[in-house]
Amino acid sequence: MNNERTDYLEEPAAADDIGELRRQLDELRDRHQKLEVRVAEYQDLLNRNPATGLPIRRLFDAELGQALSGAASRGRGRLLAIGLLRLDGDYARIKNSRDRNRVLLYKTADRIREIVGDNIYQSDRLDEFLLIFRDMPNTDGVELRADQIVEAVSRFHEAPADDIRFGCYLGISVYPNHGKTREELLGNADIALIESERNGTPFVLYGDEMGVRYREREYIETELKLAIQSGFEGLDLHYQPLVDGDGRIRGAEALIRWDHSGLGRISPSRFIPVAEEIGAVRFIGQWSLYRACRQLKQWHAAGLDDLYVSVNLSPSQFKQVDLVERIGGVIESVDLPGRCLTLELTETTVMEEPEEAIAKMKDLQSMGLRLALDDFGTGYSSLSYLRRFEFDTLKIDRSFITNVDMNPHDQEIVRAMVAMARAFGMQTLAEGVERREELEFLMENGCDLVQGFLYSPAVAHGEFLALAESGVSGAS
Repeated sequence: MNNERTDYLEEPAAADDIGELRRQLDELRDRHQKLEVRVAEYQDLLNRNPATGLPIRRLFDAELGQALSGAASRGRGRLLAIGLLRLDGDYARIKNSRDRNRVLLYKTADRIREIVGDNIYQSDRLDEFLLIFRDMPNTDGVELRADQIVEAVSRFHEAPADDIRFGCYLGISVYPNHGKTREELLGNADIALIESERNGTPFVLYGDEMGVRYREREYIETELKLAIQSGFEGLDLHYQPLVDGDGRIRGAEALIRWDHSGLGRISPSRFIPVAEEIGAVRFIGQWSLYRACRQLKQWHAAGLDDLYVSVNLSPSQFKQVDLVERIGGVIESVDLPGRCLTLELTETTVMEEPEEAIAKMKDLQSMGLRLALDDFGTGYSSLSYLRRFEFDTLKIDRSFITNVDMNPHDQEIVRAMVAMARAFGMQTLAEGVERREELEFLMENGCDLVQGFLYSPAVAHGEFLALAESGVSGAS
């Protein structure tokens, strides 16, 4: 008898058991498919901005990388371009009041999508979009597409928001003209966007000159910050004589100069706008005011105690709530009589908030300071406001002085300005006098003071002292 055990051998599965296994397998497959769908849905949600429904920046980077690879393999022919679009200040003003739920933002993105298809992506900013312009025939085609986008964005919205419209700024760069990598193209599109915002132009196509200007500006900004942090290293004041009808120097306008170790002499027209943008002009202005007052005090100590100094106040300086205290502190620290300091303001500066400006001006004049209206005739030139502001000096802009002896139209304007200043109890000072004939016309028509290259450009303090000590400026 065979005693070998056989209980470890399995019996064949019954037919109903096989069916159950198949059912369970089908159920697992169905659950897996549903799970894949849900994962895809979650993935899609993670890759889209909830406010606009647009793909996020990471997907733009991936898609642009593929587009660049394809464009490189095809070589020259149809163009590929990218755009950075940012909604303007009109949207910024209403986004938290009229668009809390971001409905208008979503509809704006939808308007753009109608033009570019799925080639629109959400940037890191909610009010900014990334665009891909594919298969463009030429740059004219790119600009036409950009114009269509700008027009679509700026249309009025539908009811109940039919009273709302806002625009945008758009910067564009083209492959390979403006870069061959994603970083280069995005950087140059950003430069074009900045240019668009600064100039108020709806869209700007990047150009090499634009890039040079931008990078120079960035360099100036960096170096200017370093100069200020280093105790205003390289910055100095020069002084242009203010001369009366007898050729005597009565005062000096303090003008800032910057001698950079690498760039040489940098014109104020290049670095002052940068200082305004980054908020550094207030520090430069305070430093200039103190330096000018201290220098004047030294001239007084040298025996030229009838001189005064004139200093420009920037718009941002004038807006400082503690302006009067700051200026009072400067003249007190150097022990300078208020009458020896003139502050120059532009029409635009005082016209922004006229009532506040008038109050500040009265406080400054109560300390003995004199106020000059700079560049008269180039701004608002409102006679009613001019009367209320009560300036001490009216400076006639150089644009009316150049060749005034040969221009009857400018002659009448200058005569009217001098007469108006007299009527308001102000003295007049003409800027930019370069020719003897211009000087003679101004003196014959009652102008009190002049400044310009006819007498001297702005010079360093030592050279100015020599001119002032001579008693009479050296006009030829």
